Amino acid sequence: MATAASAVPLASPTHRIPARCRHFGICGGCLWQDMDYAGQTAAKDAAVARHLRDVVPPSVLRPIVPARDPWFYRNKMEFAFAPPAQLGLHERGQWRRIVNLEECFLQSPASAAIVRDVRAAVAARGLSCYDARTGKGLLRTLVIREAGGSGEAMVGFVTSRGPFPGAAALAAMLATRYPQLTSIVRGIVGENTSAITDVEVLHGRDAIVERVAGLRFQIGLTTFFQANTAQAEGMIALVDEFAALNSAARVVDLYCGVGTFALALARRARQVVGIDVGVAAIQAARANAALNGIRNADFYAASSRAVQVLAGDVDPDVVVLDPPRAGAGPRVMDRIASLRPDRIVYVSCNPATLGADLRILTAAGYAVTAVQPVDQFPQTPHVECIVQVKEHAAA
Repeated sequence: MATAASAVPLASPTHRIPARCRHFGICGGCLWQDMDYAGQTAAKDAAVARHLRDVVPPSVLRPIVPARDPWFYRNKMEFAFAPPAQLGLHERGQWRRIVNLEECFLQSPASAAIVRDVRAAVAARGLSCYDARTGKGLLRTLVIREAGGSGEAMVGFVTSRGPFPGAAALAAMLATRYPQLTSIVRGIVGENTSAITDVEVLHGRDAIVERVAGLRFQIGLTTFFQANTAQAEGMIALVDEFAALNSAARVVDLYCGVGTFALALARRARQVVGIDVGVAAIQAARANAALNGIRNADFYAASSRAVQVLAGDVDPDVVVLDPPRAGAGPRVMDRIASLRPDRIVYVSCNPATLGADLRILTAAGYAVTAVQPVDQFPQTPHVECIVQVKEHAAA
């Protein structure tokens, strides 16, 4: 699979500009700050066209939807700790070395200030930071989540097991300085794993509430949610457009996460079934359905391959899928095709694996009728695509 850097070609030298951030070139958070925004979007359009050239006609490729603001757009960032009292992002290509960030233009200015305050507090209190070489140390990562639609924010300390001395005082300091922090939590990593197994509330609630497309979503420390709130609203509208639902439609949403697309589609469909391998995601999706008063959406914690088990009850008219960067793969795509839905809406974060999955659908008698790139991540090579696929007879 192509890497993010190799998947998207660089723009011409005429698009080169001075980078805005003092850390650019060392920090691995951004790769394209030295390219103007027109060059970035042109390069992403070219990447999508290159990866899909043998599977879709050029006429179905739409121009990229640019970000409303190419700066301060991320609603979630993870910053790494390292001894002694370092906190920031990894150096480019050096995953054991940390850039002590003083500024960052990906999340809000408040986020960078929180990083500076936490770093100073960790140094003053002598708290241990995790050393990837030895596997020892308490503080691993700092997660900052911001809900643009509600103004709420979360700080999460991801730690090893064991005592967290001064945690209450640290949380109290942050809550006083940043009143938007309605949630400060500790996520504890399990033994012999990097996964969070326990979450403790240090201040406020265990989740923040985001508002997108007229819906409310509870976002916890480990919840997956689209990282660009402004673009997420447009993506929901595009999924709705490509699904083309009526009041009798039945929808299966694979990799449904917390129900971002499923709950939006449920407002126009007869029935929506969401499936995700993550138990926590399904619990959150059910809670979000209740939060929004949606009763025609059901969620199941199961592999996306379990869609065939549900197909006898659902017989979907539309299948929506939003897989990880590795794509859905042949077994999932073959089973989707075997259900013969009228339409398939594929949300992709990787045009290379998207092309491979779409080839399976076209070989099964489907036609790609629209490809809409969306720039979710300015200053980076990443590009999202929303794709509409129909049976040939319906195309």
